Amino acid sequence: MVRQQYFTFFVIVAVVGCLSYGSYNLLPANAIFELLVVGSLLFVAKRMPVKSWYIFAFCTGYFVVCMALALSRGAHPVDFLLAYKTYFYLAILCFFSAKVLFTSDMIKLLWRSMLLLFFVKYALSIVLNVGERPGIFTENNFEIMFLLLLGCAVWSLKSKLSALDWAMLGVVIFLSGSRSGVICFLAMMVLLYIKEMNWKTILQLGLVGIAGLGVVAIFVSRLSGGSVEDIDRVVFFQLFLTAIADWQWHEFLFGSPALTPLPAQACERLAFYKTLFSAKDPTICYSVILHSYVTRAIFDHGFIGLLSTFWVINTLLKMSDVQRRVRLSVLAILFLNGVSVSSVNSVYAVLGLIIVMTGLYPHRFELEKRKLHLLDTKSN
Repeated sequence: MVRQQYFTFFVIVAVVGCLSYGSYNLLPANAIFELLVVGSLLFVAKRMPVKSWYIFAFCTGYFVVCMALALSRGAHPVDFLLAYKTYFYLAILCFFSAKVLFTSDMIKLLWRSMLLLFFVKYALSIVLNVGERPGIFTENNFEIMFLLLLGCAVWSLKSKLSALDWAMLGVVIFLSGSRSGVICFLAMMVLLYIKEMNWKTILQLGLVGIAGLGVVAIFVSRLSGGSVEDIDRVVFFQLFLTAIADWQWHEFLFGSPALTPLPAQACERLAFYKTLFSAKDPTICYSVILHSYVTRAIFDHGFIGLLSTFWVINTLLKMSDVQRRVRLSVLAILFLNGVSVSSVNSVYAVLGLIIVMTGLYPHRFELEKRKLHLLDTKSN
């Protein structure tokens, strides 16, 4: 039931996105996918490993305590949910751990459908000169992350992607114009495509180097004749450094008190992003406005909080029998995306993780058969 829902919603929303010009999608794609994730809990919120329950208790407990502290200081609930959504998502992912939902045929069909629809929308957006970077669901920094995670799931089916798959994925990434997307793609190639050092590896690294030239080209084109300081992410990072300039050692470890506003001068500098200001007071802004999940996580939760988030994701992937190379690729994609945008705090990261965690890969097929055999033996 769940896999049919996911496939149907993805294809329908993506097709509508291909027909939407002047906007990413005529449908509220983000809200639809949020409801899809929450709604699927009705079908998977049952038996899960004991370790998943521990992780669920940790994420839920931390989320509730931080919310109570933030609300007691007069914070608006919407502001809190936007900033701390990661822990809500991690709690949901616990219910998908060690479960099998997507067959190999379903994953391959979804992969081919998404690659084709992404290519069509991105290519047409460029040909028709719509005036902004192409997107089929939302801003492509987010949806490219999902596509790469889906690619990791496809790689797990045969421990490889075909040359056509790599080529099509590369074309879509470069058409997107997403700097973070290109960097994540290169990291994925290095971790999944290059297996050992020999003469073939040298050729493979040469291909990665050529792709790297694309990264440089995209960075230069995005500067539009300006300096490095003109890149918005550099500005965000500079303001982050200003916000933590007076921190003590314990703040670097655990972050600032729940939902602490950024300094007034930082909010003034970022006045352009009015939609990201507080729902309660339009003069107040929080870490959300920094865009980068890495800096946001450090500001709100400290380095321990940031590391804990990725430890939880890796643990859930291990419990779902995801191969080590794929786990490394997934973590690299999420981290590198988090240097630019919201990574784990985005529903597109959660959707990608759900597919990676619940795919019926060959090694998992044998394991599931053994589990069923053990259950039959116990029942008899």
